[in-house]
Amino acid sequence: MVQLWIHYIKEQTEKHNIDNVSRTKAYLDFYERNPNIQWAFLASFVSRNAGWNMTDLSTETYQNLLSKRELKSLYLTYESANWYIFQDAYPQLLIYQLSVEQRRPMFFLLKHFHVSAFMEKMWYEFYKKKDLNQLLYAQIINEQNLIQHPIIENEPYQKKVFRRIPYHLQSIFHMNAVLLPTLKGDLYGDFVPRFKQVTKRIQFGKKIASILFDSNHYPLFKAFADQIEVTGSRTEYEQFLNEKCIETPTLDQAFANTKHQLIERRTDWHDQKRVQKRWFKDVSTKEIKTIGEQFYAKRAALENLTNTIEKAKDAFAEKK
Repeated sequence: MVQLWIHYIKEQTEKHNIDNVSRTKAYLDFYERNPNIQWAFLASFVSRNAGWNMTDLSTETYQNLLSKRELKSLYLTYESANWYIFQDAYPQLLIYQLSVEQRRPMFFLLKHFHVSAFMEKMWYEFYKKKDLNQLLYAQIINEQNLIQHPIIENEPYQKKVFRRIPYHLQSIFHMNAVLLPTLKGDLYGDFVPRFKQVTKRIQFGKKIASILFDSNHYPLFKAFADQIEVTGSRTEYEQFLNEKCIETPTLDQAFANTKHQLIERRTDWHDQKRVQKRWFKDVSTKEIKTIGEQFYAKRAALENLTNTIEKAKDAFAEKK
């Protein structure tokens, strides 16, 4: 029976880890069935944002700013990080669901999917205590530590993305944001801090979660998630904005599916790094405000910069 469960979980994970859209839908579907696992809803919105960042790379602004090689490297950074997280997280979700169905903890299965010992402990604790917040934070902590070495600190990504000027340019403009849209056209969320620092990403994840699950705002985000089809295009929410936006393609129009290879003998991050107490502390969220105006002002600034660069290139070419 154990082998059948393992086979089923591997099959379902592979089936839903095809691309960004399939991952986002899988997280959403799971949350609908298991609303006490809040991380799944958070992951669906973070995944949506990754899709929007990917299709942004097909717009004229990014096409003018980056070379084809840089565009591909940035796309693969988004895609690889999200693929890697799903490969680790989705088996955990299915094993929890199996535990509910079997009416007993089945988390001994986690080792078959190379899940950290830290998460095995946290799942057993959740099964006993039902502490929703502790599990949510544990999942944020786990996934951010999971990608730190194979993605963030990986030498090819360091050379091709994180040490290159365009990446730092994005950071300067604080272009990267996780947006939480509503059907009214309001955009909540926050701008991503120093992406390479794991603690900063954990704190950021907790902050986004605090906005997402705020009692006054959660129904707005849930309505958007329920009613708007996942496509990977910013049109999903831009259709509700009053301003004119750059049209972005859907994910399947912009990129072919990427084939990934899983390193089976990956190490457990928890063996090399201790869990810090501050990672489990609540974040202080001030008044929740919309960030749409700021976000699109920054996009306009980036667009103006690329237009200036293009004009300078044209002028230089004419002189030659």
